[in-house]
Amino acid sequence: MFHLASPAYTRRFILAGLIGAVVLCLGLGSAAWYLTRCDMRDYLNRAAVSPASLQERYLFACGHVWHSRDAGRVWVRMASTGLPFGTRDGHIAADRKAGYLYLGLLINTQGSIYCPLCAWTNLRPAIYISTDGGRRWTFAYKFKRGPAGDGGFLGLFADPDRTGAAYAVIKNSDEITYYATGTSGHFWKQNCVEYYFIGSGRCKLPEKVIRLQFHDAPAAGVTGE
Repeated sequence: MFHLASPAYTRRFILAGLIGAVVLCLGLGSAAWYLTRCDMRDYLNRAAVSPASLQERYLFACGHVWHSRDAGRVWVRMASTGLPFGTRDGHIAADRKAGYLYLGLLINTQGSIYCPLCAWTNLRPAIYISTDGGRRWTFAYKFKRGPAGDGGFLGLFADPDRTGAAYAVIKNSDEITYYATGTSGHFWKQNCVEYYFIGSGRCKLPEKVIRLQFHDAPAAGVTGE
């Protein structure tokens, strides 16, 4: 059996082990911070214009809802409840009705005896809605599942002329599907399907939606809640 020659060596050995453990923990913590860091300004191209007020914008980024009242120059992070734990990425749209928002997320599904890990590997696009400007959210609709890592929302857009109407573009492997709702997000109907990339078929969003949503985002400042 191995024995250290003296108590001094024993203390040095234990101290070196403790220092090594601390350094390892700090390194892992730094790596975790680096991998999870997020800057909402990287997602400004997803900001949604409110049809009720063109100066008002909404954004979902880095796990938070952001709100701007000056066309995206200053953003305020909002405290929200009702969203799945760990949600960090999504697409948001603002309805013509003031304070009514749609949020497209990828959520976990249910596993089975044939695919016990599908709950985590096959995520499913879903819609959450808020009626108070993004403070409280409730589940509204779930689309067909798709393979994780190769699918999800490409866009979520509200109709600027009709209350309760919105459009979703979702990628599922090589399939790109266009959906529409006229029921405030509670039911979505498939309108068109194309493959591999947007524009490969004849699918398109209404021109009024494109004119409203695709805009140049100004340089942003950020404030707290």
